[in-house]
Formats: sequence, structure tokens, C-alpha cells
Amino acid sequence: MARFKDPNIPAAAFQPYLEPGEQLRHWAYGVKQPNLLLIMPLFLLAVLPGAIAVALLTKEYVVGLTDRRFIVLRFKGKKVEVQEVLEYRLSSLPPVEASTGGLFTHIKILDPAKPFVAKFHRMGMPGNREHGMAIEAALTGKPA
Repeated sequence: MARFKDPNIPAAAFQPYLEPGEQLRHWAYGVKQPNLLLIMPLFLLAVLPGAIAVALLTKEYVVGLTDRRFIVLRFKGKKVEVQEVLEYRLSSLPPVEASTGGLFTHIKILDPAKPFVAKFHRMGMPGNREHGMAIEAALTGKPA
């Protein structure tokens, strides 16, 4: 989570992917960790190798909500390079499941062609909780 402490990084990261005139409204940093059924055996074998394996299998994302789209950027490496880009038009958004609890906002896009699942820790970066909740409200139609 330490890579995105600067609140200007997400806006800069999304700039190459925005359409002309498109406005970035909200962004959040999140992760998708391996399944708990995989994590537990790794930690039972040995704590340090288990922690390293989980870190290597964890996917990191910055998501952005614009006035037109929900954009997902998957990052990898210490250089913070974009590995994958997913986008979902708000006008034809597939079904979304999202919720906010005490620590995390969970977002799941139920698109058979390009599914997306991640959780966004409230301390992921400055404003992560507020942005995550605003994205949840916009994608689900629930009040924030």
C-alpha cells in the first residue's frame, strides 16, 4: 500500500487513458489477494515464505470513476508500471456488487467477458475510503 501515498499519482496514472474532455472524479487503490484456502497452507508451511508468496500473488489496482467510465489499472513492480487496463462504460455497466465495511470497500463487476474483483482498504492512500464509497454509490446507485 505504500506506493500510492501521493494523492497526485492516480490522476497522473489515468491521464493517458482518458478520452478527450473526460473528467476523472474519484479514484481508489485496492488489491486482490489470493484465496484464503491458498493463503492458509502457505502460512502453515512457514511464515516468511508464506508471506512472500502471498505478496507475489497479490494484484494491485488503482480504479478511477470518470463522468463516462469505470477504469481499472493493474500495476506491477516497484516502478509502478501499468500491466492491464479494464474499462466499463457507465452507460452499459454490467451488474455490480459493492459494499463498504469497517476496513474495506469491496467492488465486484459481474461481467463474464472481463470480471473484476478487489478490495479497497480505507488507509490505502489519502482519501481512499471517501473515494471508494463514492465509486460504490455511483456503480450501484446506492446513496453514499
